[in-house]
Order: sequence, then C-alpha cells, then structure tokens
Amino acid sequence: MQPKAFLSTAVAAVTGLCFFLADAQPPAAQTGKAAPKGAVEGRLTWFDRRGNVVGTAGDPGQYRTLTISPDGKRVAFERTDARTQNRDIWILDFASGTTTRFTSDPGWEAFPTWSPDGRRIVFTSNRGGVYDLYVKAASGAGTEELFYQSSEGKGPTSWSPDGRYLIYYSLGMPTHLRLLPVAGPSDRKPIALVDPQFTSITARFSPDGRWIVYTSNESGQNEIAVRPFDPATGTAGPSVVVTHGGGGTPLWRGDGKEIFYLAPDRTATALEVKPGGTFAAGDPKPLFKVPAGVLFWDVAPDGSRFLMPAPGT
Repeated sequence: MQPKAFLSTAVAAVTGLCFFLADAQPPAAQTGKAAPKGAVEGRLTWFDRRGNVVGTAGDPGQYRTLTISPDGKRVAFERTDARTQNRDIWILDFASGTTTRFTSDPGWEAFPTWSPDGRRIVFTSNRGGVYDLYVKAASGAGTEELFYQSSEGKGPTSWSPDGRYLIYYSLGMPTHLRLLPVAGPSDRKPIALVDPQFTSITARFSPDGRWIVYTSNESGQNEIAVRPFDPATGTAGPSVVVTHGGGGTPLWRGDGKEIFYLAPDRTATALEVKPGGTFAAGDPKPLFKVPAGVLFWDVAPDGSRFLMPAPGT
C-alpha cells in the first residue's frame, strides 16, 4: 500500500508545526523512496545531560522509532533491514548487547510501546492495508495478535501504569490523540483526549498515571501541555501549558519529577516538576543539541542519559 503524503504546505505554515509533527508521517513505500521523517542512519547512542556520548548500542543501520523498557534494561526499536529494506521492530538487551528480531512481516512495523510490566509490546503495522495496532509478548514467544483496528492509521505512544489504557495518535494531518481501553473487542471505540479542532500528538502517561504530557496547538501555538488523568474513570481534565516558545516529543523521568522535550531549535530541554496537589513546573533548562534528523528519543529511568539514533557513531 502506498501511503499518502500528509504534510501539506497549508498545514505546515500554521504555527510552525512541521518540525514536531513530522513524526506523524505514516510509513512510506519501502523500496526506492527517501527515508521517512525521523529516520537516522547511524547507531543508537547514549548521551549524558551535557550532550557527551557515553555509549552506543546495537549495530549501524537506519533507525527511527524507539522506546526503553520500563525497567531500563531493554530497548525496542524500528530499524530498516539492510537486505530486504523491510522496516521491522527489534529488541536489544543492554546488558548482553544481544539484538533480537521482534517482527518480520513484509509490512511496516513501527512505534513499539511497552506494557507497564514489560511483558508485552504493542506496535502499528500496515500489513492489513491500514496502520492498525498489534500486540505480542516482549519475549518474542507466540504470535502477533490484532489489538485494535479502525479506518484511520494510528501510532501508539504510551501505555498507562495500571495497564488499563493506551494512548495513540492518528496518522495524517491534523493528528489527534486518542485514549483507548486495553480490554475489549478489536473495534472498540477510543475517546478523544484533546478537542479534535486542535492538533495533538506524542503523549505519555506520567509514572504515577495521574498526568498526561503531550504536544498540541490548543493554546494558539505548538507547546508542551499536561492534563490531569483519573485512572478510575478514564477521564482527563483541562490542559496546563508548561512551555512558552514551543516544544515537542516530551518524556517523563522515571520518578515523574522531570519532563524532557525537544525545543524548536532541537535542544533537549529539562523541566523540573514540583510535587503538589496541582501541577507546577520550574523554568526550562537547556541541556544539549540533539543530532540532525532526530525526532524520536527516550530517557533512562533515572534521567541521567538519553538514547537516540545518531550518525557517525
């Protein structure tokens, strides 16, 4: 299936969203086409908070989406198979350095997202013509099962700590965040997290499950925002904008005391989260410039280093 090009000139002109929404691009044809947005030829690379390279992981290749397991011991990532040009998901164990192929379907698999206990991975695949969600044991045992299907393409981004909810965003322009119950039939109905008149993307649950951080233009420009979340009812409260001047691809530190995001100039930035009954954040602290082309990254649970594909390492 040949995917459509979603980034139109008109949309890209609105509040400078083209950089941070590039990760909404669905997989393109795999042979004879340019690499998709966010794909980087190089190696998975660890950077400390000053931007120093402190390690690499895995073999050289073309990498794109990735997520570190909840315990910080493994990473699931999307990589192009050099022989077949298929874009599949692989899992790397940091301690042993062993890389294991997780998917091998001729379709495109991307956006691996761990369950909170680290035992399953949900991902998107266009094997059925639409980018639907599939799930498989993280051990690689067993078969891949259809997790959720609908008429729109979708990319998962976060699984709630209690295991009951999944957040995904629609592929295409504009993008919309949806909250999906994990249990239920494959065609169960999701709930919009942000008013669909706005663009919203790349959401993640906080480690305690009480907050959702994401990127949207609901404030009038593209910013990082958070919403309170009630796990008991599966409902989100009003948004709190936490950046001024733009931001994208937010992450939480493992203890929920920091948010990390990419500023419009590609600076990795830290935002201290102050404990309390309401959400309060400190001033942004620029950390380092990420390598060119990086749209997808993740952070070690303790917040001391960041993993992303980087060229020339």
